[in-house]
Amino acid sequence: MIITAAELIKLLPEGKFVPVDVRPEAVWREATIPGAVSLNVYDYFIPESDEAGITGMAAGAREAFDRLGLGGDRIPVFFEEQTGMISPRGLWFYELVGLRGGLILDGGIQAWKAEGGQIASGIGLPDVIAQSETKGLSFTRELVASTDDVLNHADHDADIFDVRRKTEFEGTFHHACCARPGRIPHSHFAFYEDVLKDGKYRPAEEIRRIAEAAGLSPDREVITYCHRGARAATALYGLKLAGFDKLKIYVGSWHEWAGNAALPIEIGPAEEV
Repeated sequence: MIITAAELIKLLPEGKFVPVDVRPEAVWREATIPGAVSLNVYDYFIPESDEAGITGMAAGAREAFDRLGLGGDRIPVFFEEQTGMISPRGLWFYELVGLRGGLILDGGIQAWKAEGGQIASGIGLPDVIAQSETKGLSFTRELVASTDDVLNHADHDADIFDVRRKTEFEGTFHHACCARPGRIPHSHFAFYEDVLKDGKYRPAEEIRRIAEAAGLSPDREVITYCHRGARAATALYGLKLAGFDKLKIYVGSWHEWAGNAALPIEIGPAEEV
């Protein structure tokens, strides 16, 4: 799930690992880990979190990984400046399409440089994950929640986990692209950055305490969400490190939920859930 910079420096010459730079293309071009490919996983927006939208998302992700030749003996290591909201999303897309073994470079390229890792200019063609109309590609459906899954989460003993800022959760702030402020009713809350420290994931036992304080249990399914599904991936892998294994992301997140006036919302301080 995660690899340290020291470990990657030692193992990269073997040729099995492929660094995947998920920062903006211009930054990759200027200075990156030698041999890194560029993949934009951040700007993706799912058109709708229904079965058609989810299937198209998975197909688009698989096509991007295939174009870059990732999978099998070419294991991706996703990285950004530090561990943040982008590299975990890259790993989540990779696992969504049924590929295994991918890793997050904990601490990102800053940790790489701190360990004495070399830097080179990014070479080649950048790629991007986008929606696809390709049919028939298999993927790991249980890693993603539809809007209906979220709306009916109580029917299958799932908890909703909001990992946005507290101002977003309480509805005192919302992004201009979101139609309404607030949160999904009955959401548990902790800010996604709470599972990180100094640009790396906190130790598992610390993340476990944060999750328990938020009212979460590894015995129940947890559906994470944020503004549009990126911070939710950071929280998901933090929970996974802490021993949670029934985890999904609501990729449409608040951006999609807020735009559907038929869906209920809450505003104000957290209720007991």
